[in-house]
Amino acid sequence: MTAIRVAVVDDQRLFASGMQMLVEAQDDMTCVGTAGDGAAALDLCAAERPDVLLLDLRMPVMSGIEAMTRLGSTGDDRPRVVALTTIRRDDAVVAALRAGAAAFLTKDALPDVVTATIRDVHEGRPAPTEAEALDLLRAQGGVPEWTGRRDEVLDVLSAREREVFLLVAKGLSNAEIAESVFLSEATVKSHVRSVLQKLGLRNRIQVVITAHERGLVRS
Repeated sequence: MTAIRVAVVDDQRLFASGMQMLVEAQDDMTCVGTAGDGAAALDLCAAERPDVLLLDLRMPVMSGIEAMTRLGSTGDDRPRVVALTTIRRDDAVVAALRAGAAAFLTKDALPDVVTATIRDVHEGRPAPTEAEALDLLRAQGGVPEWTGRRDEVLDVLSAREREVFLLVAKGLSNAEIAESVFLSEATVKSHVRSVLQKLGLRNRIQVVITAHERGLVRS
């Protein structure tokens, strides 16, 4: 089994060291390094190519949001990001989700939640905080005035992929989607992967953002 390569970026050294110890204690994970600001995070990611990046949002030199934006321009091999925050209902969390974070964690999260989130994000599954992330996004409200068809973005998808897209956008897990449309969970996972690839999206959260911005699902 190949260990999940995790990097931790936080300007609080004690917290970063604690996260490093937690990761290293897992049989299926390894910490490839830590950094204390966004600029150092970019160097760390370039050197070590982690699978999952635990990234604080408020740091000196360069914020986590800016670091995410720069990582987004580096290609498809960029890590999957878990945003770290001290405040749950934070505009920075929403900004991170919109910038491509796959999930978020508060810094008082239980160790089991942290490790579960890393595994779920790595495998493309809904993270433990996904329901709360969806609530944060929906609370933003407002749908832009689109000049074209709102569902035009879905034209590249097959009928089944459209169905899966809309169910993911409503916050259903792969298991719930499988039960709803009478498919195996493995088949649903394959459809989700295809949807993300065809639409150029990074993760399930971006499916939700795409759907809500276009008014394709109800809040």
